[in-house]
Amino acid sequence: MTGKANKRVKILHVIDSLGIGGAERVVINVVNGLDPEVFEQIVCCISSKGRSAQQLSEHARCMDLGKGAQADHLMPLKIARVIREERPHIIHTQSWAGIDGVLAHLIARGPRAVHSEHGRNFVAREPVRRNLVRRCVYHLVDVVFTISEEMRQYLCRTTGFSYERMRVIPNGVDIAKIDSADGRGLREELGLSPQDCVIGTVARFDPTKDLASLLRAFAHLCNLHRGNRLKLLLVGDGSERPALEKLAAEMEISDRLVLTGFKDDIPRILRIMDIFVLSSITEGLPIAVLEAMCARLPVVATNVGALPELVTGGVSGLLVEPRAPQAMAEKLAILVNDPELSRRFGASARRKIERDYSLDLMLRRYGELYMSLIRC
Repeated sequence: MTGKANKRVKILHVIDSLGIGGAERVVINVVNGLDPEVFEQIVCCISSKGRSAQQLSEHARCMDLGKGAQADHLMPLKIARVIREERPHIIHTQSWAGIDGVLAHLIARGPRAVHSEHGRNFVAREPVRRNLVRRCVYHLVDVVFTISEEMRQYLCRTTGFSYERMRVIPNGVDIAKIDSADGRGLREELGLSPQDCVIGTVARFDPTKDLASLLRAFAHLCNLHRGNRLKLLLVGDGSERPALEKLAAEMEISDRLVLTGFKDDIPRILRIMDIFVLSSITEGLPIAVLEAMCARLPVVATNVGALPELVTGGVSGLLVEPRAPQAMAEKLAILVNDPELSRRFGASARRKIERDYSLDLMLRRYGELYMSLIRC
């Protein structure tokens, strides 16, 4: 290792995997985006590397501890061994999967530790035991942060952790990457015409995203606008797909539904949407909405999580209560009927991203946090 490399700040990120999800994309953006001459970064995946690991830059290393889907009570010891071998300056654990990493930090008597919470996936209230464990973990690390003010309030309320000690570093999106995306020819590839009004979303097909309500809302919308060329574009995949296809057939909207499966070229797909919609019943700070707003799309979203912080109702989009298909259809109809209003909403959304949610701003905040720990 060269003298310059010896001076770099080594960070060990501990995460379940680099699969599909917001937290995973944030880790990849941080690893790829921070100056490799200042930071040496390693990603330690507990379960598996995941399909997104291939997006890591050549400057990063990624290891797989191979836990898979089964419980492994020895995982903290395995991570502790990695800590002893790698001797990072900072261990950064992520969400619930990072609990093993915090225990490993204690076992290995590791250096500085950061823990971040990226969202919540529980449909119902989380178990009390889970929140007690979180509280203990927060007290065992040097810094705890989350991605939005709403998440900060929620976590402090449910765990009893000090509000003053919980920081906020919002997610950010790569504005230049979204601006450079070229959607030419994509409508034709997906069987869409230039005249179609494309309402789209990007999501995992799981219960927390409540795509069934979105399908029902779209069916209502089609009944309101029988003459319009409306199409619903669902980008993603997951366990709910068969049930969603069945529901679409029952509501007779299969011919208006386009399912793409998982896609890596999301900025390009956003180029062919006219309206972005999110039907989740629980959220953190969804990157899909940030990217849609960056692409100047008007947003109709459920009033959950940090979405009210992102989408200003009547300014950059419209909010609706979760599990309310009829109300969502009515909000979508407003934008379908008023393209000029959609344009104004999209322009306002873009300004908000440029001001508060750019990738450059997020990377600067992460870098400052890491360096402040080194200087302590």
